[in-house]
Amino acid sequence: MKACVIGAGAWGIALAIVLSDTGFQVEMWDSDPAVTDAINSQHIALKLQGLEIPLSIAARHEAGQTLQGASIVVSAVPSVALGTVTRSLGPLIPGDAILVSATKGLDPETGKRPTEAWLSCGPSLGPKLVAMSGPNFAIEIARRLPAATVVASKSEEARETAQAAFMTPYLRVYTHWDVAGVELGGALKNIIAIACGITEGMGIGYNAQAAIISRGIAEVTRLGSALGADPLTFAGLSGVGDLVLTSTGHLSRNRQAGIAVGRGESIESFLARTGYTVEGVATVKSAMELAKDHGISMPITEVVYKILYLGLSTRQGLTEIMGRDRRSEHE
Repeated sequence: MKACVIGAGAWGIALAIVLSDTGFQVEMWDSDPAVTDAINSQHIALKLQGLEIPLSIAARHEAGQTLQGASIVVSAVPSVALGTVTRSLGPLIPGDAILVSATKGLDPETGKRPTEAWLSCGPSLGPKLVAMSGPNFAIEIARRLPAATVVASKSEEARETAQAAFMTPYLRVYTHWDVAGVELGGALKNIIAIACGITEGMGIGYNAQAAIISRGIAEVTRLGSALGADPLTFAGLSGVGDLVLTSTGHLSRNRQAGIAVGRGESIESFLARTGYTVEGVATVKSAMELAKDHGISMPITEVVYKILYLGLSTRQGLTEIMGRDRRSEHE
């Protein structure tokens, strides 16, 4: 069995390791030849804190050869690359392969969910599309530490195929039918994690972070429901599970970015200093547009957007959140 992983970042490498462990011959594709060369020479292991990549995993720069013969294709590209990757590779996905999207973000060009972006470039992919999301840090998956995740598809066959492909003694995989809910949970929680990081950086206490997390899942659920997701999905692994991990775990890049901003550093400076991909920075723009289009109140998301893009100070943001009109929690 052959699997192809698109995107050779830390998340793509972690998923390649899982597929290798379940018996697949794994080939990775990346647009950067230097990255594929580094994987083949094991130098890329430095990206995963010294973890060695199994010798059974190879990497290529030529997409057609990499995808040829694959029975499962995994997309682990950052959301900013979705448009380019889906347009160039969508027509090349083998007809009998399932496509698992593991991107946790929204297409910044269109606001579409990752599976929607793939579908728009490859209409025949419909019955074979699977969304994968959950509370998973790449380095812990790569180290084979216990974890759980969710694979969602409208096709029972596709989601069960994906479940079997990724299920290992260290990774428990659950199936779901709610593709929209699983993808939106994985994307929108990054915004709330930035907000939690900001409160940490400001030093205003754990009570504030708990409030951000609980009210954050409320507004994520509101927007998700308006976009066709089942509200109950956000109570699961891809919703509150991923939200709590990303908002509190020290490995979270979104939380780290928020901490830096809370301490007074600009988001531009943080990104330049670290070189990190911080999905919430782009996602907050798309979320604001979607909330506006559907008339959804997302006060935490709105304040994060204003802080990152409109120059609102973190203290002004705190005042704006705390000074909102009184209301029932049920609202």
